[in-house]
Amino acid sequence: MHEIIITGASRGFGRHVASQLAKPGRHLHLISRSKSEETVSEIRNKGAEASIWTMDLSITEKLEETFLPLLHSISSRNPEAIGLINNAGTIEPVGPLGKYDTADYRNHLELNYVAPALLAHLFVKRFQKLPVKKRIFFVGSGASQRPIHGWSHYCSSKAGIDMLAKTIALEQDTREHPVETAVFNPGRIETDMQETIRNKSKEDFPLVDDFVASASDGRNLPPEQVAEKMARIFLSDSFPHGEIVGR
Repeated sequence: MHEIIITGASRGFGRHVASQLAKPGRHLHLISRSKSEETVSEIRNKGAEASIWTMDLSITEKLEETFLPLLHSISSRNPEAIGLINNAGTIEPVGPLGKYDTADYRNHLELNYVAPALLAHLFVKRFQKLPVKKRIFFVGSGASQRPIHGWSHYCSSKAGIDMLAKTIALEQDTREHPVETAVFNPGRIETDMQETIRNKSKEDFPLVDDFVASASDGRNLPPEQVAEKMARIFLSDSFPHGEIVGR
């Protein structure tokens, strides 16, 4: 059985990724803040197994306590392959540094960088010695490559994810049973996050008009189309270990 963990899997892009990966012979472990029986039913109807793990990934001080039972569950099933897709994230708060509540910025950093870093750490620590295929795929962003007014925390947290993945890959290249890792940049996809961005003021986000335009000019791709490509790369025999790949 192929065991695959997906964060932020109850809705949005994560749900589409889960749907694309749902095939017989796979067990999907869906991490989200709320249970989604509809997503589970969809996955099971496609012949895959599914488990829901309710976690708030922004509460990182409890993350090890809540994540270890999931890892133990996978270990007990004698997996043929194991994967972790770090998808959960947030764009909020949008606005220039120093404007909004400190707690909101901290929540952003915990969810977008600290949580995926810790999940990757725990994944590697638990499964390093297993002689099976192991992969960590991070959902990144083109925002990691350039500064964008109003996105100081988003740009920097996604840049951190890029470097995290590259460094893990460097370390794993010396291991007997390496964990492969890469980052997938989905580009603009039509999800709730795009709607959130389009509703921002120009004061907080000067590029808002461009994002409004992209909703109708073909630049925003359907999430299921992008999820299909991500799933294909994740399952490929030529996984882009140590690389940042786009849609």
